[in-house]
Parts: sequence; structure tokens; C-alpha cells
Amino acid sequence: MGALGAPDATAHSVEVDLPQRPVLTFWLIAVALEVLLGVAFLLTGADAAIDKGLSKAGIDFSSDLLTAVRVVIVYPAAILGVTLALAQVAAPDLAVFAVARIRGGRRLLRAVGSRFRPWSREVGARRGIRIWIAVVVVFSACNVISGLLHQAFVPHEFTWHFSWSMLALLPVAMFLDAGALLEENGWRGFALPVLLRTRGPLVASLIVGLAWATWHFPVKYDAFLDYGFWGGLAYLSAFTIKIVAMSVVITFFWARAGQATLLAIAMHGLSNDVARVGGLVDGNTWQSSAISELDLAVPFIILALVLVPYANWNGWGDLTPLGSE
Repeated sequence: MGALGAPDATAHSVEVDLPQRPVLTFWLIAVALEVLLGVAFLLTGADAAIDKGLSKAGIDFSSDLLTAVRVVIVYPAAILGVTLALAQVAAPDLAVFAVARIRGGRRLLRAVGSRFRPWSREVGARRGIRIWIAVVVVFSACNVISGLLHQAFVPHEFTWHFSWSMLALLPVAMFLDAGALLEENGWRGFALPVLLRTRGPLVASLIVGLAWATWHFPVKYDAFLDYGFWGGLAYLSAFTIKIVAMSVVITFFWARAGQATLLAIAMHGLSNDVARVGGLVDGNTWQSSAISELDLAVPFIILALVLVPYANWNGWGDLTPLGSE
């Protein structure tokens, strides 16, 4: 199968009865859950409780589960806020369960769960380990390149220092980042394989990237409060470009490993960079926030431009579609 051609059904395809427009249904449910949980988060004052917990723990906000546990330990009153925040992040995975209730049931959940693996049986451990090593090197290099771009374009709002703690935090970034761990069964475990029924991997990646980016928009409403309409729009546009470029790159490695959701979780977590390999931008202005998102996008855009033609010649792996025509 060519990289940009429509995927063929294979003997390994899992035939699942899906609702009409399954990816749109999934995305709408994910957004609705995110909004409802976000409203509950704000109405319960959970944000203030989490801020107090972070202050008591003496740590900055981070998206990993270790930080969440530390906040709850030092300030138990934050447990409701942390629970709501994690449930909100998990909206894409929860949406898969909702779609399964509509149609597909346990068979759909088994099909999604079967992709929760480091690599497929066909890929094997030897090749799979090489892919994982390549992913860690490539995504870490992307973070460093983004850090260099931050240093060049937003030096006054950028902090960056290297330490051995980064190495210790890399596994945390790969496996315990809340967004990665609680979203990817939705994006790459469900939505991408469903789209591959009728679309090639590049188009499917772009659609998943747009769905992934726009799903974040409701929780980023404060961009318009902080930066105004045009500033908020510029920031969200830059953010969307970054996410879409990342989606193409993630699909490439995900497919090479045999549609491995666990690898997608690692890539998602590395891109969120809990280890701060790429430093940290404060983003006090819309210009610095938008530029920092574009800095993060640049290495992935370059990678996508390199990998798509390469994939055209060498294939994107075993792109087994999920669901029947």
C-alpha cells in the first residue's frame, strides 16, 4: 500500500459496527465532556484549590501524574479539583466508551484495547525497540531545537537549564503525562484507525490533528481574555499548526510500530515535555505565546515534510483499518 493511498482491508482487520460519522460523533462527545467537566471545575473553585496545593508543595504546575499525586498528598482538599482536571483531560478516552454505548459495544472496546501495545506482533521486539529509541532521540531533539528557537526569538520570557533530572523525568514524560496517557486511546486508538477505513494516512493524520487541536479550544478560552480577540486567535492558530504537524509525525512512527497506542502515548508525552528539555516560555504576551507555539511546530513541520515523501516510498507500516465499510 502506498503512503497516500486508501488503506486496504486485511485479514487482520477488526470488523466493528460503528455509528454514522463515528469520528465526528466521538469528537462532539469529547468536546461536550470537556466543557461540562470544565464548568464543574470552575464552579467548585477547583482551580484555587490546585493552586494552593502547588504552593504548599513548592512546585510549579506540570501535566504529569506525579505532580497531581504530590498536590493531593500535601493538600488533600485539592482532590476534587485534581479529579475533575484529570477527568477533563480524559474526555477523548471517555468519548470512546460513549461511542461504544451507541454502537460497537465490547467489540469496539476490544479493538481499541488491542492497540494498547508497544509494537505489533508483526513488527516484533527487535524492530520495535529500534523504533522506540528513534522516537526518544527524535522527539528530544525536536524539544532542544525548539528551545534554541525560543532562546533566539523570545529570550526575555524564556528559561532553560540542563540538569541530570531531565533524564530521570524522561520516563515520566513518556508514560505518566496525564494528557498523553488519558487521551491517546481516543486519538490514535480509535479516531485514526477509523479514518483509515476510507482515507490515506496523511489525510487521516491531518483530520486527527485538527480534531485534537480544536478539542483543546474550550479550555484555552482565557487566551482571548489575556490577549484579546486577535491575539487569542493568533495564539490558537499557531497552536493548531503545531498540533497538526505533530499528528503527521506521530502517525508515521505509530504506524511503523504496527499501530501502537503505547508509542503514541510516549510521543504525546515527550512533546508535552514534562522534563523541560526544551525549556519554558512564560508567554506574557500573545506575541511570545504564538511565537513559542511556532517554535515548537517548526521541527515537526520539517520532519513531516521529510517523512511524508519517505513514507511514500517505504510505506507507513501495517495500517489496519478499524471498522467495516
